[in-house]
Amino acid sequence: MTIEGPATYWDLLWAGGTRYRPLDENELAALKQHAGPGAGRTALDVGSGDGALARHVAQLGYATTGIDCSTAAISLATENSTAVGVTFREADIEGPEPLPVTEGSVHLVTARLVYAFIADKPAFLGRMRRLLVPDGLLWVATPMADRLPDRAWVGISADDEDLLTVGWSAVDITDIDYMRCYALRP
Repeated sequence: MTIEGPATYWDLLWAGGTRYRPLDENELAALKQHAGPGAGRTALDVGSGDGALARHVAQLGYATTGIDCSTAAISLATENSTAVGVTFREADIEGPEPLPVTEGSVHLVTARLVYAFIADKPAFLGRMRRLLVPDGLLWVATPMADRLPDRAWVGISADDEDLLTVGWSAVDITDIDYMRCYALRP
């Protein structure tokens, strides 16, 4: 689903009290298995929302920056954050503005519940590849449209999945009910 004016769209939902699928132990264990300990390496959480995943990544030892295009989400993430090693910034991953990290410097990029809503998926994936260090990891966790027939618009199609997984040196997939997690290496 493509959203016109994503910052306004997400601001209204976050400010209105909408919350999304909470992190679960299976998802966190899969991420930890693929990402490993941070040991001070850098991480970027794209579409960080309330900041739960960014805080978890920081607890793994990564110097983490969470970004979201929604001012309301960043306010919520900042209010809820007592974690060491995590900062939150308002930034639109699809916008032309520079991100708060430099290309080729990020060891782990996470994008949870984000990929289905990206308008230009090829551009997004290109940007993710440019952000990563050569042995970095892109972690994408997303619902699968065919597993949510009543809400297929929040998930990705088989074509979206093909686009997501092509061109990586390693692709590992973990299924968790209607979610699929992708560990992608350049």
